[in-house]
Amino acid sequence: MRFSFKIVDSPKEIRDNILKAMLPEVTSLMNKGMTKLKSNLPNIIKQAIINTPEYESLSGGKLKYEFGIANVDSKLASLINVWSTNIQYAYKAPSITAGRIRSSFSASMIKADFSDVLYADFAAVVDTLRGYTLPWLEWLLLEGNKTIVRNYQVILGPNRASRTGYALMKPANRSWKVPSEFSGTLNNNWITRAIDSAESNIQKLLDEAFL
Repeated sequence: MRFSFKIVDSPKEIRDNILKAMLPEVTSLMNKGMTKLKSNLPNIIKQAIINTPEYESLSGGKLKYEFGIANVDSKLASLINVWSTNIQYAYKAPSITAGRIRSSFSASMIKADFSDVLYADFAAVVDTLRGYTLPWLEWLLLEGNKTIVRNYQVILGPNRASRTGYALMKPANRSWKVPSEFSGTLNNNWITRAIDSAESNIQKLLDEAFL
């Protein structure tokens, strides 16, 4: 007994039919992955920022007193809320293009010029008693080792005249700038370093969400 088979569909038709059959499953996979990404990425970013020397120092260390930030906890909470919850996602659902199933996504976490935070109320210290505003976040993120206040230095220690109760800027034969161990420029600062430190956790999340 002999059998013979004849394939009536062309290779292209076979391929297209396979792709069409796979498309719903791939779409479901990508949708679930995007849901997981959106649920977990904000916390990864938040923890990366919190686990930095800069955050620790701002919260209750040298930077808090150097900048004279009295209500620092609320300012930091507002700042981190912007960076962790305002992530912008772009997602192109799977589609069949040029004989393949293609999809893409991206996440924009922080504006390159930091304009989303630099002009907010929490980015500055307003001293109504003395009549001036100190843009502490701009100094920390952008000014590097530049001299900011000439012929003054911050003296640490209990002081009733201090906004924080523990530091005061006084005339001196030296000038004040952001402490070098925390200073930053546009492309290398507290937040860019925090994001870099989160790279492995972000990659792990992507692997779990899409592979």
